[in-house]
Amino acid sequence: MNAKKSAAYCKLIENVKNKYLKNPIYTKNLTLGWCDLRQGEDLCQEINLWTYWQGRDYAKKTPHIKYMLIGQDFGPPEKEELNGTIANVRKMNDGIDVMFHENVDLEARDSQTDKNIVRYFELLGKNEIDKKKYPDLFFCNCNLGYRRDKYSGNMTRKILANDAAEIKSLIDIIEPENIICLGLDTSVVVIRTLIDKKFSCNRVSELIGTGEPYIYGETYIYPVAHPGYWGTSTRGEDNVIADWRRIRK
Repeated sequence: MNAKKSAAYCKLIENVKNKYLKNPIYTKNLTLGWCDLRQGEDLCQEINLWTYWQGRDYAKKTPHIKYMLIGQDFGPPEKEELNGTIANVRKMNDGIDVMFHENVDLEARDSQTDKNIVRYFELLGKNEIDKKKYPDLFFCNCNLGYRRDKYSGNMTRKILANDAAEIKSLIDIIEPENIICLGLDTSVVVIRTLIDKKFSCNRVSELIGTGEPYIYGETYIYPVAHPGYWGTSTRGEDNVIADWRRIRK
């Protein structure tokens, strides 16, 4: 374990938690707050609830991370509780070794993004990531707050970038070999945060180009289409598969 990385990661978790407890985001069409559903609950003890899927206990071992996956934002915790993931998070917090998707129906409509992510990671040699934890994977979202009411919609790049400084700190702590960014807006915000603050792009095909990665220090950044229904259908399944196959193994 790298004690310096561990301490920095734990400090970052506390900073993000306090930030959203004190300053939730309220706009006309979107609310982002903290994830606790019960009074006095400390539900998210990682940087993000998605980290419970892959990356949990980073502070204890600080493993080398080969693939860091950055999504857009986490869905409403109250709806995730109905799906079963929150129950699994609570079990993990209690020291019970379960998977994030245990007893979760990946065929359900709200699980299609996760189902596709499982398929695409097979292209990188990481099979059944819904059933097996890999020490060199780390998942989190670009915005570290938690939605209320709806799973998607009304997210802007400005709101998405609310946690840009924290995401940069996280990446600098973890130092992943590769970052996979899901979707146009997430990719643009990450590239602006790490490489060029004036970077702009409005088409996924233009952003991906020939598949050559963007580079931040020794980290390769790969934008891919969002693996939900619309992102996959717009990019085309064959192109999505080719995009993932180009990611450095």
